[in-house]
Amino acid sequence: MANWYKIPNHTRMTAREYLANVEGINIVFGAVLGFVLVGSETLPVFDFGALLIMSASIVVLILYLGSSEYKLFYALATGAAIIALPYVAEDLFSLTKVPKLQPTLAIWALMILGVEMLPHDDPHKETPKENTQ
Repeated sequence: MANWYKIPNHTRMTAREYLANVEGINIVFGAVLGFVLVGSETLPVFDFGALLIMSASIVVLILYLGSSEYKLFYALATGAAIIALPYVAEDLFSLTKVPKLQPTLAIWALMILGVEMLPHDDPHKETPKENTQ
């Protein structure tokens, strides 16, 4: 806590700052996803279930972007799933009832990728304590 009055002189995030970014983005977009899915409860049960399965699968892929060491694989898989969403869903239910689902998932994934691309300490490895002087 000795640096509370200082301005950082580097652009590299600490592991805790990185986790705060990822967790903050996930919290916000998790809440936004709730708003986006409002109205979908009027879908028939099968369609609503399919929508939830597809949404949850893509959200898990997005969460893997910030958790897995296989960043490229999960970035490609997430992008493909988000792009395919309206095409896969077209025969199951009318996406016009959830028109903002695809952009919400896409922006969420892009923000996580943005944080991943910034220099940061690996939160999954033990690091020495931050300099407190």
